[in-house]
Amino acid sequence: MKTPRFIRTTSFRLTTLYAGLYAASTAVLFGIVYWVTGGVLHEQVRLSLQSEMASLEANSETEGSGDLSAEIKERLASPSPQPFYYSLQDSSGRPIAGNLAKLDTIEGWRELPHSVERGGAIATEEGDHDLLALGRRLPDGSFLTVATDTYRVRKAEEAIVRSFAWAAGATLLLALVGGVTLSQGFLRRVDEINRTTRAIMRGDLADRIQTGGTGDELDQLGRNLNDMLDRVQGLMDGLKQVSNDIAHDLRTPLSRLKQGLEEARLEATSVPDYEQAVDQALVDADIALSIFGGLLRIAQIESGTRRANFVELDLSSLMATLAMTYSAVAEDLGKTLTSSVDVGLHVRGDRELLTQLFVNLIENALRHTPEGATVGVSLRKNEHGLIADVFDDGPGIPEAEHDNVFRRFYRLESSRSTPGNGLGLALVATVADLHSASIMLADNCPGLRVTLQFNEQYPS
Repeated sequence: MKTPRFIRTTSFRLTTLYAGLYAASTAVLFGIVYWVTGGVLHEQVRLSLQSEMASLEANSETEGSGDLSAEIKERLASPSPQPFYYSLQDSSGRPIAGNLAKLDTIEGWRELPHSVERGGAIATEEGDHDLLALGRRLPDGSFLTVATDTYRVRKAEEAIVRSFAWAAGATLLLALVGGVTLSQGFLRRVDEINRTTRAIMRGDLADRIQTGGTGDELDQLGRNLNDMLDRVQGLMDGLKQVSNDIAHDLRTPLSRLKQGLEEARLEATSVPDYEQAVDQALVDADIALSIFGGLLRIAQIESGTRRANFVELDLSSLMATLAMTYSAVAEDLGKTLTSSVDVGLHVRGDRELLTQLFVNLIENALRHTPEGATVGVSLRKNEHGLIADVFDDGPGIPEAEHDNVFRRFYRLESSRSTPGNGLGLALVATVADLHSASIMLADNCPGLRVTLQFNEQYPS
């Protein structure tokens, strides 16, 4: 017979384990309580026997064995139930008084079996029980035995056993019920995760795991899996978009390459004609290779392997160097490049990639602004980290296009007449993400302002 599924769950096994541990601890507690309580009860019985024996011994010393016999008879004749049994024997062992049959004259403590004949004393509901007896030899040679029934002690011990048995049974039952309930709930949530993963494997990347909002481990697992699925879906959508964009952007240079070669084969009649066709073919091939090179570089950065090259670097020095280098380039283009860089600001990152990031931003600003425009770079520190800006006073980018420009191969209509393949800002976004930096576009009134927030920094 196959074991029920909920019994095989980790939660049920853990519940069973804890129930077993609790049962073991209950058994230990029971042993301690039973031993201590039983010892106290037996000690009380012994003290009561010693007290009764001392009272009768005192009476014997003052009045003699005759009056002791009368005292025992008087106590037995008392209308209230007597907790004690007595046996007074003379020096020869002949019974004188008491309600116990003739006993061996053994001094000290002993237990008398329930078969010993006894007169009326304690009335019990379950018949006679063993007696605990104390025997003493009196100064006149007579022998006195005082005994009491252990019925109440036994009943108290039985009550303790029953109480712990019921408590342990109820606890184990509740533990099993709780284990089954927890297991069923655990299985429902695991089934939800399995259902979602099966849907994802079937290609439904939009499906997500439903979380209960409890904030427990399964909720955290569900949220992490959902975040992972969001990332996977984004990558898949990006891959689909990139595939379409590659097909679109490579079609032009490859088609031009093919057309040029066909024309050269059909129409070229001289060496210069062939050389011109070959030169144009090389240009088209370089364009295609540059596209593949840009894609491979972005893929390498997205893999995260470049994080192994992260070191503490002086971002202030890097940006100041770039500003000085490109100020001459801007001047040649009839533009102005300004800089405002606070010194001594450090980040942890890859120098080569960060250099490429700011080079792309500065070159984009210089390429897409008219003659006479001003381009600026700045670096400062705020309460959250370091803020780096590259801005200009050119035509800017419409706000509706701010998110689109970071897509691979995406180009604004106004930029299609300028050189480029639409991978520059995609590379900027990838490098920023690798360095855990957020990137934002804003209107510079006029122009465009690109802001990077570095959250990890080193003190100057």
